[in-house]
Amino acid sequence: MEIMSKTQFLDQLWVRMAQKGDFPTLQYCIDNVFKTLNSDLSVGEMASTVLSDFSLSQKVIRLANSAMYRSFGGEVTTVSRAIMVLGVDTITHLTLGVQVLDFFQGVAPNRPQAARALKQAIMAGEITRALNDARGIPGGEEGVVCSLMHHASRLLVIFYFPDEWDRIAALTADGATSESDACREVIGISFDEIARAAAFRWRLPALISDGMLGRELAEETALETHADWLGAVASLSSVAAASILTEQPEEVVLEPLLAHAQKLGLEPSHVNVAIQQASTLKTSMARSETPDSADGSVPDEGGKPADTLTRLQQALAEVRQEGTGMTVSQLAPLVLESAMRALNFSHCCLMLLHPTTKRFGARLGFGDGMREKLEQLSFEEGFVPDVFHFAMIAPQPLLIEDLRDKAVSHRVPRWYRDAMPETRSMLLIPVKVRNRCVAMICGDWGATRVAGLIEAELTAAGQLAAEIATAVLRSAPQR
Repeated sequence: MEIMSKTQFLDQLWVRMAQKGDFPTLQYCIDNVFKTLNSDLSVGEMASTVLSDFSLSQKVIRLANSAMYRSFGGEVTTVSRAIMVLGVDTITHLTLGVQVLDFFQGVAPNRPQAARALKQAIMAGEITRALNDARGIPGGEEGVVCSLMHHASRLLVIFYFPDEWDRIAALTADGATSESDACREVIGISFDEIARAAAFRWRLPALISDGMLGRELAEETALETHADWLGAVASLSSVAAASILTEQPEEVVLEPLLAHAQKLGLEPSHVNVAIQQASTLKTSMARSETPDSADGSVPDEGGKPADTLTRLQQALAEVRQEGTGMTVSQLAPLVLESAMRALNFSHCCLMLLHPTTKRFGARLGFGDGMREKLEQLSFEEGFVPDVFHFAMIAPQPLLIEDLRDKAVSHRVPRWYRDAMPETRSMLLIPVKVRNRCVAMICGDWGATRVAGLIEAELTAAGQLAAEIATAVLRSAPQR
């Protein structure tokens, strides 16, 4: 069979990705995440990016509670707290890692080779994360992304050139030929060259694109840049992950990393800890091929949870513990997300009163599509007989059980119905300072109808929102 030129192979790769409709999804994911990384976002804006995908937010929270971050103290229950504890850069890289894996898992055919390659990528990322953690090197998730993307070239060949991958696998079966040499022999291009082309096409930042390229470590090799170090760790982590998956003896798994530990600035103890964590991950993956399946934190269906009061009380305790000394801009996303999780809202936004224009406008929103709808959510402070103004003067949060009920539908303003046409039930929680409503939390359960919150639940929701008022008073000049 005639071997393609490098240009021919790459052209065919992009065409096949486009034909299957997969590439635009991955490109959007990468563009969106690095746009976030390169901008000066607040905690609320970053949280909104992650929370627009509820499944993604669960994975981010789960990873923020992993061994890598336990030293930060306390369980992380919200994306907002994860960002405050770990920083926007770390969460951004963590998010990209999750989304890249989700992409490849979503487009993978039912092939053992694809499943094995994904496991190797995940485990290599875990080894990289653990090495950073054990050595105390900041920016661990940055290294994880480089390790994951280091595997991207192999995954692309598996997914879009399955016949060629089978030939590569056959050539490397006896261990006499390396994967990279076999790749050149079969398709005329190396895995690193595919990775470099993908990095250019995906417009990856230089550090990530350079770090995703492997580094062969010879005795004379000098690691002069951070990208050199990331690339070397990615290569060695990949080799170790492959050995673990094929159940090699521990000394075989450790040998390459220990041989180059000094060059990498690592101690043998760092390597041992990383391999132990990767082995634990392998055991976990063996127990379940779907490690990100429901774990109790994601409700099976929409609507108000059965344990709403307990969840609200826990959220209130966490906000009070974490919020001491926070500014309003820091506290608001934490309160909003806590309310959303406790009540299982589909969408949730915080509307703030602008003192000059005397209008309420949505400044922060979580849930599918909320970021694009914020500008539509606005109303004047002056009284109008609608549900928002009734909520402003109500002694406790106002639940509207059915917006389609003729008795109340005429009280729902057009601007809200236009922006949120699917909403069936909504909860309005006023934030009052010196008896004036200065903000309002507005949450809904989508098309699900919610029939009643007990008085204790409404009181707890009001107390949660009141923490924002406390922050306002704390920041206001004393009079």
